[in-house]
Amino acid sequence: MVIEHAMLTIKEELVEEFVQTINKAFPILTCSEGHLSHKLLRNKEKPTHFILVVHWNGLEDHLDGFVGSANFRKWDSMLRRFFDGHPKVLHYIEHD
Repeated sequence: MVIEHAMLTIKEELVEEFVQTINKAFPILTCSEGHLSHKLLRNKEKPTHFILVVHWNGLEDHLDGFVGSANFRKWDSMLRRFFDGHPKVLHYIEHD
């Protein structure tokens, strides 16, 4: 399993609309091959900062399967305008 952390900074005037829109976009993510679960976290001190945490079956499910798909293009077209800068995406594995 691979855990994706996407650090998102949202334009201040669009935060509430972003939350509504990403909730509408989540079905695109959940139907993607290798998607296991996800959650959206909002920073308490900086309410324009979010972390999207997605559990994938493997790294290739995220990078090759989702990012390279028509689903990703739809996801990106719904959400891109909200970002204040490019999201920073990192992948983690659990350490034994």
